[in-house]
Amino acid sequence: MRRKRVAITGTTGRVGAALAGKLADNHDVIPLPRTALDLADDVSLRTALDGLDCDVFLNPAALTSLEACEDDPKLAMRVNSAAPGKIAEWAAANGVRMIHFSTDYVFAGDTMVKPDEFAEAKPLSAYGRSKLAGERAVLHHPGHLVLRVSWVFGPEKPSFIDQVFKTALAGGKLSAVSDKTSLPTYTVDLCDWIEDLLHTPVGGILHACNPGAPVSWHGLAVRVVREMQQAGLLDHAPEVEPLVLSEMKSFRAARPRFTAMDCTRLASIVSSPPRPWEAAVREYVKSLCNGPPA
Repeated sequence: MRRKRVAITGTTGRVGAALAGKLADNHDVIPLPRTALDLADDVSLRTALDGLDCDVFLNPAALTSLEACEDDPKLAMRVNSAAPGKIAEWAAANGVRMIHFSTDYVFAGDTMVKPDEFAEAKPLSAYGRSKLAGERAVLHHPGHLVLRVSWVFGPEKPSFIDQVFKTALAGGKLSAVSDKTSLPTYTVDLCDWIEDLLHTPVGGILHACNPGAPVSWHGLAVRVVREMQQAGLLDHAPEVEPLVLSEMKSFRAARPRFTAMDCTRLASIVSSPPRPWEAAVREYVKSLCNGPPA
């Protein structure tokens, strides 16, 4: 397969760092951390794009804090919608393909049916609304791709799984929300999918997460401690106290309750069938057993 020049935003974040590290094996990666391209700053954006030479532009960077978006919806729209729209316009004008990353939070989560790429998006929060607006701004230019991901975890940056692992290892009390459900996405697998997509001229919207039975944060925590026990790291799997989403006072922005996405289209495109999230979590927990990130 032909080596490509791939520009990647947000390379200090979890997804951006994973992509920059993995894709560098087969492609010429152009990292665009916030210091090089700040989506909130029009001057920074124009400067970064001026003279940029790439075949593909990957945009995982975003303002992802739901509370920050709720507090400053104008900033959320600037970062998550206006800036991706400008990048998409520049890319279309320069023959560059754009792959923009979005979220399961564009859905209301008010039904227990997995939404596919054609399902109606009805975001509940300023974050979700800004991400949906960004999708539409990018897709205004045919040929670009929007990749919706959910509950991303991996070695690049601590996530919920890492928190559960460290707390269980220290013998601390475990608790997790039991009435919010989705599907995890392992950065190792996500990077493999992106490698395939770089050579596949698919556009529109694509759901990209590890398949399987939808799981709550509570169920995911239970799985993590079970894997820790089976790996010999714990004598027994400690109990995980179930919490209710409505009781989480720190969550000021509305969260959808069910956003496990249908990834059938992804499976029909990538070279290998995406593995279930249970297998991905097992592999990651085993890697943590060999030495969790600092």
